[in-house]
Amino acid sequence: MRPILQIISILALLGTIGPPLIFLVGGMDVDAVKRLMLIATVLWFVVAPFAWERGKPKQEEQVTQTPGESG
Repeated sequence: MRPILQIISILALLGTIGPPLIFLVGGMDVDAVKRLMLIATVLWFVVAPFAWERGKPKQEEQVTQTPGESG
């Protein structure tokens, strides 16, 4: 499942880069660019945290000091 989410995440990120480039060469109008970029941005923000999540950090052992120690 995670590799599928990673692919979707990358495609959504490309979806935020591609439309402006297509617009620059005259292949798309501004409204279509805005719509596609909005959809791709929302998709990326929804999918990316699950696709690229890291494991929970391990808790370091607690070091306790006695009141008279410095350290």
